[in-house]
Amino acid sequence: MPQVADLASLQDYDDILARLTADLDEARADLEDDEALRAAQEAAAEADEGCATLEREQRRLEGEIDGLVARVEREEKRLYDGSVKLPKELEGIQLEVKSLRSHLSDVEDTELALLDRLEEAEAAREEAHAGLEREQGAAREKAERLGGTIARLEGEIAATNDGRDTCRERLTAPLIAQYEDLRRRKGGVAVTHLRAGACTGCRVSVPPSARKRALDPEAPALCPNCERILVGY
Repeated sequence: MPQVADLASLQDYDDILARLTADLDEARADLEDDEALRAAQEAAAEADEGCATLEREQRRLEGEIDGLVARVEREEKRLYDGSVKLPKELEGIQLEVKSLRSHLSDVEDTELALLDRLEEAEAAREEAHAGLEREQGAAREKAERLGGTIARLEGEIAATNDGRDTCRERLTAPLIAQYEDLRRRKGGVAVTHLRAGACTGCRVSVPPSARKRALDPEAPALCPNCERILVGY
């Protein structure tokens, strides 16, 4: 194959590789982007912690209630079992029982209010975990879909690289060096084509003499304006 045609093919391979690599990077980034899943995980963890905090408070209140009930029973027993004889002491026990019962009632009211909050928190926890399950399912589906896309793109990149390597092997070292230098300096585009008398790289009209040189299949011609390799066919 003529050297100029090989240079044009090499540019085509590099253009394809650039597109495939960009698509692969996008697919990998999409696969790693699990913001929705992380948010669902955080919401579920927060709901779990909210319930756990209320449950700990409930256990504390139950313990306090049990202690108060035991104290009331103990004081009432002293009040009625005849072990205390002095009226003043009996009066003191009565006041203590009254105070304990008042405190017990307050704690029981607090527990009832807490149970309402706990019921709401448990409902929120159930909803959060349902949301987490949905996001986990979506993440699995996305991983399966993108896994196939990534595998396909990796295969296409490997095949394109093989074709590119074969193409490069037919080119001389000076031409490869010229091509790579132009790609580096010209935004990845080293080879352009002549279309309607103009260079497709810079869109500037090419003089007749340059157009004639661009038709030579073995001697690369340069666009007089952008200095890219200009292919006339």
